[in-house]
Amino acid sequence: MKVIKKWISRWKEIQSKKEIAYFGTSLYDELTINPLPSLLLIVTSILFFTYTLPYAFYLGKFFYWFVGVLEITKVLKIPFLDELRYYHYLSVFVYFYIATSLLMDISRLLNKWNRRTVFVKNEIWQIQRFGFGKKLNKFNLESEGLQLGFEHGGLSDYLGWNRMVWEKDGETIITTPYFFPYQKNRTIINRILKR
Repeated sequence: MKVIKKWISRWKEIQSKKEIAYFGTSLYDELTINPLPSLLLIVTSILFFTYTLPYAFYLGKFFYWFVGVLEITKVLKIPFLDELRYYHYLSVFVYFYIATSLLMDISRLLNKWNRRTVFVKNEIWQIQRFGFGKKLNKFNLESEGLQLGFEHGGLSDYLGWNRMVWEKDGETIITTPYFFPYQKNRTIINRILKR
């Protein structure tokens, strides 16, 4: 057990040195994001896929009916279009195509929601996964014409749906992920709002 604790502390020390080298300073504040929207989206999508999978064969019946209404089999004279089982194969393909495209959209949304937001000096650094690496976006908080919007208050404080949005000329430049306005995040908010 002592060896494992030593390895963990050594790993944390190495990670800390890497981050200090990456940001160029040890004086940075990282916004702690709210994981609940991401978890809720993942659980909802898993439940949706497991619930709708048994009903995928209804797509085959719909395709069979649709081809019958259009009378494609009479025009093209293809005999296997009269058999329902081929439409079940098509319905499985369509179901998995829809599921794959929905999973890709969900992964893009999760990537947007789970950006790592770090405040370094007078800059905001947003680090997100990009392909097999990471993508860094830097924004200067002191640039001309930058307006801050802080979405907070009421029920959103308890659910962790607070967000900061920076706009320039009516166009959204940067948004933070959803976060709770408590503990370390409160000091970051107070520093940015200059309270």
